[in-house]
Amino acid sequence: WSVHAVRRRTSNNWLLSSISSSLVNAPRVSIDFDITPAGSVSNARVTQSRGIPEVDRSALRAVLASSPLAALPPGYSGNKVSVEFYFDLKR
Repeated sequence: WSVHAVRRRTSNNWLLSSISSSLVNAPRVSIDFDITPAGSVSNARVTQSRGIPEVDRSALRAVLASSPLAALPPGYSGNKVSVEFYFDLKR
């Protein structure tokens, strides 16, 4: 299990085609979510919006579409891992 794998999967699920091509860049959007021991994404929410709804929706969709992720390591004793993920639109 690794942060890089989570980043890679979420980045691959961020469909920039769902954002107007006239938007060349946008301020950072922050999404918080939890990963359960089985790898499911839960409690995903936009925690920092910059007022561009299509970018917010696209970033949130990327996180939700990444579920399930790899299960947490067997030795992990917690009931979740909380993640803060940033999306920076720059074309």
